[in-house]
Amino acid sequence: MRGLILILLVTLTSLAQADQPQQVIDVQHDARRQVTCWIIPGTGISCLPDSQLRQRTPAPDSSQARPDPASTPAPRKLVERVQL
Repeated sequence: MRGLILILLVTLTSLAQADQPQQVIDVQHDARRQVTCWIIPGTGISCLPDSQLRQRTPAPDSSQARPDPASTPAPRKLVERVQL
């Protein structure tokens, strides 16, 4: 009996969440400006350059050889001088 009540409550909860209105997002691409924009009615617009939307290269696999920190040269220190 408890199982039946639990199933009924879960079903009612999922139906209540399904009644909420879903927000429509309009996606527009401007090839001339090379940007993609997302327009949400009543909220606003967000745009990103296409260069930021490209897939990044995956991180190197841990099985690949990595340089040994002891064998790599140390970076040079930058000396900044200001004269007034």
